[in-house]
Amino acid sequence: MSLEVRHLTSGYRKKVVISDVSFTLAPGEIMTFFGHNGAGKSTTLKTVLGLLQPVSGEVWLGGERIDGLPIPQRVARGLRYLPDSRGVFPDLTVAENLQIVAAMNCSAAGSKINVSDVLQLIPTLDARLGAQAGSMSGGQQQMLAFGLAILGSPRCVLLEEPSVGLQPDLVERLFAQIHAICKQHAISAILVEHRVASALKIADHVLIMNNGEVVFDGSPAEARNSNFWEFF
Repeated sequence: MSLEVRHLTSGYRKKVVISDVSFTLAPGEIMTFFGHNGAGKSTTLKTVLGLLQPVSGEVWLGGERIDGLPIPQRVARGLRYLPDSRGVFPDLTVAENLQIVAAMNCSAAGSKINVSDVLQLIPTLDARLGAQAGSMSGGQQQMLAFGLAILGSPRCVLLEEPSVGLQPDLVERLFAQIHAICKQHAISAILVEHRVASALKIADHVLIMNNGEVVFDGSPAEARNSNFWEFF
């Protein structure tokens, strides 16, 4: 498995927010997380990334247990995070954004995806290399942020509300790009998203959370036929 979470319990200080959360992702598999605000989706991602330390449970990446590792070591092992704030350097050009992240993530021998690869996978960036990232549209910034997230040798990308602020046609384009790249390079992804219909189109696996617990774990088809809508 690319990512495996086992019985994860976590929260903030003494407050438990998620309890006994478990799931697995195979290489190239896209999982969508659904649930109302406060259901525990972001807490789960932050615990997997290492921003929060679990009360109990384990996180495994590529067959190695990582929940005791600091964030830089998790990133070095292939874990990536795209926050809802887009995660680009707004005062730098697109080329400078790519160069800086590549210097951090593509130095190891055998890196799967370099800057040239990103420009081939996301061709809209090639024409904007000299543009200041903060001057671009929301959709362009989100494409750049995703490009930054996949530089190097990613195993799993955590995507938190990538559609925020985007028009529906741009959401469909972004999600199609995410789907194509994850499948082509066997990158697993967790997609926390409020645009249910769009997210279900690219999902292989659906996880629904309510009050910090997993209340549904199944396929998109099973999710469509379930009563999970009551948790939104």
